[in-house]
Amino acid sequence: MVDIKKRHADLVKRLKTYSRQYYIFDDPSVTDAEYDALYNELLALEKEYPELCSDNSPSQKVGAKVSKEFKKVEHTEKMLSLENAYNEDDIAAFIERTKKLCGIDNIELVLEPKFDGLSAAIVYKNGILVQASTRGDGSIGEDITANVMTINNVPKKIANTSERFEVRGEVVMLKADFQKLNEERAQTGEKLFANPRNAAAGSLRQLDANITKNRNLTFFAYAVYSDDVSLSTQMDVLNTLKSLGFVVSSRIKLCKNQNEAYVFYKEMERNRASLEYDIDGVVYKTNDLSLQKKMGFSAKFPRHSIAYKFPAEKAQTTVLDIVVQVGRTGNITPVAELMPVTVGGVVVSRATLHNKDELQKRDIRVGDKVIIQRAGDVIPQVLYPIVEERNADSKPFEFPTVCPCCGSKLVKEEKEVAIKCINLNCHAQLVERLIHFASKPAFNIDGLGDQNIRFLFDNGIIKSPTDLFYLEQKNSEIHLENNDGWGKQSVENLFKSINNSRTISLDRFIYALGVPQIGKAVSKLVAKFFGTYSAFFECVKELNGAILLEINGIGQSIVDDFNNFFANETNMAVVKELAGDGHSQGIILVTDVERQKSDILSGKTIVFTGSLSNFSRDEAKEMAEKYGAKVASSVSSKTSIVVAGENAGSKLSQAEKLGISVISEEEFLNLIRSA
Repeated sequence: MVDIKKRHADLVKRLKTYSRQYYIFDDPSVTDAEYDALYNELLALEKEYPELCSDNSPSQKVGAKVSKEFKKVEHTEKMLSLENAYNEDDIAAFIERTKKLCGIDNIELVLEPKFDGLSAAIVYKNGILVQASTRGDGSIGEDITANVMTINNVPKKIANTSERFEVRGEVVMLKADFQKLNEERAQTGEKLFANPRNAAAGSLRQLDANITKNRNLTFFAYAVYSDDVSLSTQMDVLNTLKSLGFVVSSRIKLCKNQNEAYVFYKEMERNRASLEYDIDGVVYKTNDLSLQKKMGFSAKFPRHSIAYKFPAEKAQTTVLDIVVQVGRTGNITPVAELMPVTVGGVVVSRATLHNKDELQKRDIRVGDKVIIQRAGDVIPQVLYPIVEERNADSKPFEFPTVCPCCGSKLVKEEKEVAIKCINLNCHAQLVERLIHFASKPAFNIDGLGDQNIRFLFDNGIIKSPTDLFYLEQKNSEIHLENNDGWGKQSVENLFKSINNSRTISLDRFIYALGVPQIGKAVSKLVAKFFGTYSAFFECVKELNGAILLEINGIGQSIVDDFNNFFANETNMAVVKELAGDGHSQGIILVTDVERQKSDILSGKTIVFTGSLSNFSRDEAKEMAEKYGAKVASSVSSKTSIVVAGENAGSKLSQAEKLGISVISEEEFLNLIRSA
């Protein structure tokens, strides 16, 4: 059971990370298929060991917590995700379950494309668009009204004059618009979007609606919520939406049984590459709305619908070469150069081979015919070679022992999978660090994408992040605007963006430094812990990374990477030149963040139960953690305090039974105010 608990905890941690990357940062690091496999393993474990399941499990949550950069919108009707099906047995089980719940022998189904975009809810009052929001965590979404107002095919005024009329659907970027956007970004040296879904989500969740306006987004409607409208079926819903001027997919099918539905599903699977938008499956919906209402919801999904996912797309091609790339932290990654092949409507010519161990395990060689997979429209993977068709003179790939860029000896550290170049002055690493430094989550310097940074570095114009802030001054000698790909206006815009980036928040500054294992989420935790750059620098100067162990979620390996990074004289010099040494001023200004208020609740474990009137459950948790507490989802002998709101249930009873201190929401607020 110990191993089971450990595996469950690992799955929970990984799935939460992947959800944040997908929903909050619009930058997934795993394919849909990989995520689904881990999620299904979690469900299987929790089914066999119900005691492992808690309110904190990804199986009980929808989407991800709302970003603090947006205003919050509370959904009047929960905006849930869909349960997934992967084969006809799953669909048969769904249909039988539906029949049983409804008490009837036949279920009429409406099949719709499962768009690969970002869900949105749009509210009209008396026919006027007044609010739009993302799904968020299902209960609370992000206010994206200004952004949605820029989408051309979203009606700003409709004929229906109900007091409240809510339309739900998916915001996508059509394939043609995606290609055009990436071509424009390539010309300006900006980082390319990985796929239309990322482009759509990244465009819609912009704080500046003018950016959204300049990117062609499309809204497909599929649901209505209004007390003033009488509709009987899902087909009625779709027809009503069309009559009001909303765009509804033309690829909809009303099916009488599973066989009819399967024929349509296979047709959609065959034609998905030719569609003008990306889909990753087909949604099966119970057509009768009264039955939908009768069936209700589980904790995470509506019971009346299911998403039948397409299998990962595969193709056969030939490995022309195997090359190794050097990453920002020195990791060496093997990559297969492939004979170009179309997979899911996209031409693929490169695929990751992950690492040395994985490459040797699969024994992939130059000249091999291989099966590649493009799951979730992200970086393709080589699944396996077709060994029986391998050339007789084929030889295993010899992994290099020295860095292909700087010639330094490669090493494999204890307990690590990756082979690394540990020369911090390796040119490949320096370029990748500069790209990271200028990226959107870091200094956010527009016009300084991969291509432009490589040009500046290769021509000796910049070598260090600090050089960027002297670039305008240096341009009187180098005249960037006279080089191919650089125009006068683009150079002026670049200098403007660099100057705008001279003031940066502490968390973004820490992230920009590129300390191994300190990504966006950890940077925010570290910044909030220190509060000021001066406090952060004192820790850096003393190499006192051990203090980070006080932060919930940070372990010894992060501390080791932190200390090792700042023990390097070059890294320390960059930090001091950029922001000063805590006393003297640097070339940028690092703004403070709100520090942890007090440790009045330090060491205490708090459980919230019942309805809270002053803040949401997530806000209450954040507030408690800010004052040093650990927040748990269930009551146990380790619980210190239970905060009971209205209609508190079994958790309150359990607390009273165990003799645990129970306080009201108002008492909790008074406790914090006294800090």
